[in-house]
Amino acid sequence: MISDARRVMVFTGAGISTESGIPDFRSPGGVWSKMSPIYFQDFVASRDARRESWRRVFSRAEGWTGAKPNVGHYAIADLVKRGKVSSVVTQNVDNLHQDSG
Repeated sequence: MISDARRVMVFTGAGISTESGIPDFRSPGGVWSKMSPIYFQDFVASRDARRESWRRVFSRAEGWTGAKPNVGHYAIADLVKRGKVSSVVTQNVDNLHQDSG
């Protein structure tokens, strides 16, 4: 299928990085099973909610230190290098796609 396509775009989410030790949000054992989400309206309305949101972002990012790309990241990077994939779109902020090449 990919070999016959003219343009391939890859979409990824948290699942690609869980194998690298980065938890997702919604699955059992994910981030939201341990703490409740901060909703947009609360973030906008409350200074304390904004502080807590940023605290979570930075403390979570510290936990990613040492996370390495996995075979999924490298497979996508290889397809990009070979010209089979034109774009990679992700919601992930862990930089593992970039780190994979």
